[in-house]
Amino acid sequence: MYNTVTISALSAVTYAALKIKDVSFVLAFAGATLGNALIFVFPAAMFRSTVKKMDDASPQLKREAKFAPFMAAAGIIMGAIGGSMAIRSLG
Repeated sequence: MYNTVTISALSAVTYAALKIKDVSFVLAFAGATLGNALIFVFPAAMFRSTVKKMDDASPQLKREAKFAPFMAAAGIIMGAIGGSMAIRSLG
């Protein structure tokens, strides 16, 4: 299973490297998608997971943890918008 995933990922990256002539597109796309994930999605997921594991979490923390999926969803939506804008900049 791991070999299949590794070969598939390397094949996709190699194909993209052969087809994409402008490195600025790669930087724009990676910044739009990974930047939003780093700012919105990962912290929200880590916070929610941490609060779930806490036995003595306060009611305020539990309420805030219920809001975390909405922040993650907002990050995914903004990443999709940024990624689509990067793709549009090609043409």
